[in-house]
Amino acid sequence: MTYVLINIPFLLLAAAVTLATVRLPRFRERMGASLAGAVVLVILTAIFDNVIIGTGLVAYDEEHRSGILIGLAPIEDFAYAIAAAFLVPAVHTLMTARRPRREQTS
Repeated sequence: MTYVLINIPFLLLAAAVTLATVRLPRFRERMGASLAGAVVLVILTAIFDNVIIGTGLVAYDEEHRSGILIGLAPIEDFAYAIAAAFLVPAVHTLMTARRPRREQTS
């Protein structure tokens, strides 16, 4: 199994949960914030992944990588940062969305 295949369920989950918030208020603003967060997370991932790979703390099997690298880091490593940037705000939005109150009967 390749690292790309391992990433697919995480990316699909992030996309599905994010799409579940489309009709909730301020979707555009959340997507803008998620995109900005994703950019920051990708930059930080590039820096720290290159450090930990360069120092030998982490190594990746060649046969499981796509071969596309950013420095020493395989591109697959960035999927988790991108998924988190969209999934975490979407989950928060779904959990805090106002739901209509049920009328109480006496």
